[in-house]
Amino acid sequence: MPNSASDVVENPAATGSGISSPAQALWNQREVISSLCERFKILSTAVNSPRELALYQWTQIAAFALEFRPDLIIELGRKNGNSTCCFLEVANQLKATGSCTVLSLCLDDSWQRKTLPNLRPICPPHWFSQGDIRIANILDFDFSPILEKANRCLVFWDAHGFDVAECVLGGLLPSLVQKNHLVLMHDMTDARYEHPQVAYHGAGLWKGESASGFYFRIGNIVSNVAQAISIVDFASRNLLPLHSASESIQTEDAKDPQRTATLQQLLGDEFFSVEAHWLWFSLHEVLGNITFPHFSMEQHPAGRQSPRWRDVWHPLRDCVAPGGTGRRRAYDALMRRIHHET
Repeated sequence: MPNSASDVVENPAATGSGISSPAQALWNQREVISSLCERFKILSTAVNSPRELALYQWTQIAAFALEFRPDLIIELGRKNGNSTCCFLEVANQLKATGSCTVLSLCLDDSWQRKTLPNLRPICPPHWFSQGDIRIANILDFDFSPILEKANRCLVFWDAHGFDVAECVLGGLLPSLVQKNHLVLMHDMTDARYEHPQVAYHGAGLWKGESASGFYFRIGNIVSNVAQAISIVDFASRNLLPLHSASESIQTEDAKDPQRTATLQQLLGDEFFSVEAHWLWFSLHEVLGNITFPHFSMEQHPAGRQSPRWRDVWHPLRDCVAPGGTGRRRAYDALMRRIHHET
């Protein structure tokens, strides 16, 4: 991955993105998406991890990708592979008019170990051929060879942690400035439109755990993943607009209620929602030069992205004792006592 001697890069496309919004994309692609709904449900069932990506998020993200028509989709983090399946289906849909490759990087082997055996009976071999699904460390992956061949790149950023954020913002994004691109970020909520709870309900502060039961709010963004802090910092420095899918759906459809009614009737409650819980941006909306954080592979040795014990334990804890419940309060009280005594 190339590193620039300067952290400031000239932005040749600082004249606006010219990119459709998620709401407009869903409307434009509504017939195709409607035809894919049953397919998405079958794939989601095969992945068997619905909490990672709701069915309405499948349709929103697929529509946005189909409208953008990338020739390369880079998926950063996949776990069991809901978004992987979504993007593979998009890539197969785009085969009729061009080519699209899905490069998926994750340290987790759940796709190979759990999901593939469920997919093979329902997906023909050629369906998988659009994907390059790797168990790999994002921090030491060289994106240069595949980016050299790409003209339109969509990045789905779902890998957590500050190290990964530094890699994406300082290593990957500078290579996208010269290309048509979109960056989508999961696990982030727009408080203006999606109305998350603001009360702590007995929970403490978010202390850096990825995808824990504790959340933080910075401005309009509510999240529990570290890259949300990093992207707010990056966007603030560069006056980069951060868009939420829910913003476009609710503001654009409010001007045309009939459009919402049509989508609701066409897609149904499972596949259509005015909520989204994901954000997106394009560097082409920065007016002027762009400053990037420094990133060096040498400073991030391979394996540092490996999960800490907290990253394994906390999701299990949050499932058994969700934040705000009596069970969690009892757990937290016990942990405070243990920490005090030790």
